[in-house]
Amino acid sequence: MADNYLENKMEQLRSGPRIINRPSVSVERLLSKIALQDEERTEPPMSAQLEAIARDARLLKEAGQFRFEFTEDSILILGPLSPRRSLFEAGEVVMAMRLKAAELHLCSSVEMRPESTTAANPLIATLKVWK
Repeated sequence: MADNYLENKMEQLRSGPRIINRPSVSVERLLSKIALQDEERTEPPMSAQLEAIARDARLLKEAGQFRFEFTEDSILILGPLSPRRSLFEAGEVVMAMRLKAAELHLCSSVEMRPESTTAANPLIATLKVWK
């Protein structure tokens, strides 16, 4: 009886349905994390975290008209020459980036500058990220 017990148990586990437990993070929880962020900047994020934030933002269709440049602790969002048309799209991209930062347990703040966007200075927004 003891000889086949473990073999039978392992066979039962292998033949049963696969159960994959994934942690689920709701949008409500991410938004509450954004609302409760600490303004004290302790340390800058890793460059891989900034790249992950920008990579997820590029999944949006609207992100195709924007360029992202990285600095030590922020992502610069550079846009087209007509900022009035793209201000709403920039807001969607920025919100997606802030949600991803909250998912990565990072704090973020945004400074929008649509009025200063010209051909010489295409900066639309700056997303600052910290731990």
